[in-house]
Amino acid sequence: MNIHVVITMIGLILALVAGIWYAKKRYKISLSVLGFGAISFFVSSQVLEKIVHLLVLHPQKDGTIALMKEQPLFYVLYAILMAALFEETARFIFFNWLEKKRSLEDQDALAYGLGHGGLELAYLGVASLLNLFILFSAVQSQDPKVMQLLSEEMLQTIQSLSAWQVYLLGLERLLALAFQVGLTVWVYQAVRRKKVFYLLAAYALHALFDLAPALSQVGWMTSPILVESILALEVLVFIFITKSVFWKKS
Repeated sequence: MNIHVVITMIGLILALVAGIWYAKKRYKISLSVLGFGAISFFVSSQVLEKIVHLLVLHPQKDGTIALMKEQPLFYVLYAILMAALFEETARFIFFNWLEKKRSLEDQDALAYGLGHGGLELAYLGVASLLNLFILFSAVQSQDPKVMQLLSEEMLQTIQSLSAWQVYLLGLERLLALAFQVGLTVWVYQAVRRKKVFYLLAAYALHALFDLAPALSQVGWMTSPILVESILALEVLVFIFITKSVFWKKS
C-alpha cells in the first residue's frame, strides 16, 4: 500500500510544480502574488478558521466533535459556510489591497489561485498522504508500542483502505486546486469590476463544492466514488460557467 501512497504524493507534487512552471512561462505570473496566495490560505483557513472551530466545535483530543454526531445537519452547514467565508474573504481583502498598490492584471488571479490552492494541495494532500504512509508503516511493523497509540477506529480505517481510495484522495486534491483557481477568478473580477454579485457567487460556489465532502464526514454519503464523481462534475460545470461569464466571445 505504501507504494501507492508514494506514487500519489509524487504525482501531486509534480502536477503542482508543472502548473506553476507553465503559468510562469506562459502567463508571466507574479511569484510574489503566488506567495501571498499561499500565505492567505494558511492564515485564513489554518489559523483564523481553526481558532473559530476550537471556540465553536470544541473538538476532543481524539478529534471527535460532538456537533457532528448530535446535530449533523448543523455541522454540515457550519463547515461549508465557514470555509467559504474565511477563504473568499481573504481573497477579497488581498485583491482590494493589491489594487491600491498597482493596477490589477488577469495573471494575478491565476497566481493567487495557484498559491492558495497549491499550499492547500501540499498541506492537506501531500501532508495527509505522508501521515498515511507513516501509519501504514507503523501498522505493518506491528510494533506493540505503536499499536497501542492507535485507536480501534483508526486501526480499522487504515486496514480497510484500498489503493484506489489513495488515488481518489490525490484526484480530490487536483480537483480542489482547479476549483481554487476558478474561485479566485470570481473574487478578482468582483474587485476589478466592482460587482459584489461575483463575490457572493464565490461564497455560494465554494460552499457547494464543500457540500459532498461534508456529507461524507457525517456519514450521509458513504461512497468515496460518488463524492469524487460529484466533485469532478462540479469542477467541469464550474469551468464552463466561469468561461461563459468572463471570457465571452464578442
